[in-house]
Amino acid sequence: MKGVVAALGLLGVQQFAAAQSSTAKPTICPIHGQQFPAPTGLAKETGFYTFTQEIEDTIKANLTNAPFNETTFSLGMFSTTDDGLLYEYHHTDPTVANSTAGTQKVDANSIYRIASITKILTVYLWLIKDGDRRFNDPITDFLPELKQANEVAQQYATPDWEEVTVGDLAMYLAGAARDYGLNDVALKGYVTSLLPPLAEEELPNNPANGINVAASEDPVCGFFTANLSYSPCSRDVYLSHIGTLAASFPSGYTPLYSNANFALLGLALSSLVGQSEEEIFDQHLVKPLGLNGTTFSNPSDVTKNSVVPSGDLQKSGWKNALGPLDGAAGAFSTTNDLAAIGKSILNSTLTSKAVTRRWFTSTTLNERNDQAVGRGWEIFKQRVNGHSVDLYTKSGNWGVYASVIFLIPSYNFGFSILTAGNSGKLPEVLSNTLVENLLPALEDIAKQQADRNFAGHFSSEKSNTSITVTTDDWPALKVTQFVANGIDLLDSVFALFGKDIDFRLLPSHLYKGNQVGFSGVYQPPSPPAPADEFYWPCQTWLDIDDFTYANVPLGHLVFEVDESGRACSLQAKALRETLQRKQV
Repeated sequence: MKGVVAALGLLGVQQFAAAQSSTAKPTICPIHGQQFPAPTGLAKETGFYTFTQEIEDTIKANLTNAPFNETTFSLGMFSTTDDGLLYEYHHTDPTVANSTAGTQKVDANSIYRIASITKILTVYLWLIKDGDRRFNDPITDFLPELKQANEVAQQYATPDWEEVTVGDLAMYLAGAARDYGLNDVALKGYVTSLLPPLAEEELPNNPANGINVAASEDPVCGFFTANLSYSPCSRDVYLSHIGTLAASFPSGYTPLYSNANFALLGLALSSLVGQSEEEIFDQHLVKPLGLNGTTFSNPSDVTKNSVVPSGDLQKSGWKNALGPLDGAAGAFSTTNDLAAIGKSILNSTLTSKAVTRRWFTSTTLNERNDQAVGRGWEIFKQRVNGHSVDLYTKSGNWGVYASVIFLIPSYNFGFSILTAGNSGKLPEVLSNTLVENLLPALEDIAKQQADRNFAGHFSSEKSNTSITVTTDDWPALKVTQFVANGIDLLDSVFALFGKDIDFRLLPSHLYKGNQVGFSGVYQPPSPPAPADEFYWPCQTWLDIDDFTYANVPLGHLVFEVDESGRACSLQAKALRETLQRKQV
């Protein structure tokens, strides 16, 4: 190691510039991603039990207030290391308690319409069947009907379908309008019934107003009639008309929420696989996961588990058959089934881990810094203990049904909220309350478990080599001592980054079995950047693994753990040494 230190010195590596004068307390800049290994066995953790009791008390205290008192709902929480649900809470409002159809008391097996959560399932099925290798392929490779639509000149801009890729559709980047027919005011139906009363001559499609749309250009399907009956399209009719839907922007430009995107994605998957969407859904999602209440579209029968407020199949939206739009909003599911689906995604049960990682990291930006858009995901970033946590969510609304699912890969945790009620606001209200309290609880548990399992002094009996690992008030495990053959690396090699180097360990996800790997991140604590400085603050990712020894980063450390997950030894891969834990 003396040779390493000398060689680094010859490179003339300079220390960081003197710290800016500031009264702000120095801090560190974490690497984006998981800071501690995901917590396990949450059902046995006192901190998690305390959190659920506080949430339950909050819910009960609000059951007489809107929107809780006007909504039937089911809340279910889950993690990848606990069987079944970690926690569930169900409330039945009078419209369901007195319903003449379906259940009169909801539980984790109650079936709700989940609407646009279907979009996640459509992307998931594509990844299950074909991975993401075709996501840069044009959609016209799978739906040539769209290529034909490009050949018909319109008086308005339409998408260049040969430029729209499978990935564009999955990430809301196709540039096409949101829907075909659904909210078109050229029709006299449910949407126009919500407008102020208009005389015939005042309707949008009237020559006297200078607007004269040929009847052949009016939507022929895909809309609600005046009595809330949905008029679905056939596959062929849908494709012949969706191709001429006006564009809002060119593909790949900015995310635009679109049901049409996912209708096309589902139809393209069907074309690729050579099966109907429903067959793919049943064979590659429902059966492998043993789902009991999940269907691709309307269940064939109303059962004892169906949630139908007031027993009205039409007004509730339960009865609406969506045709090609099923791939965007057609599915029905339960709290138990969504937990099984969520766990399978987090665990990569039906896909490779590489595909899952890319699914979570393939994003595009929108206007807010704390939000992003993914392949079906609506992504939110929250700050917890000095670092950001990504929340992968998908909401859904159809008729009286409103729902949301959250997946939090940093903690291998998720939850769903399924509701039936006229306001549709409960998922938003309850999600805000949950997340505000949930993330600090999970972070604290993850930190406590990391301290129990990995903190300690590791040394070798054969050489003067030792490493000490601990936790403090900042994110991630901290290395407070790193001695190799008697040389203090923190005071020599790593000090080239600054006098008071901070050495953190982040889960690397590169090992399995009884080995838990970490990658080192080192930086000198510094005051937060001034508010008027945007360029290059918090850029720790630029200096990952700067120092290596014989091709292996000095911070490449691997713990060997016992059956309970507690570290017994530590492999310093660069030093080719295994150190034994002395403080357990």
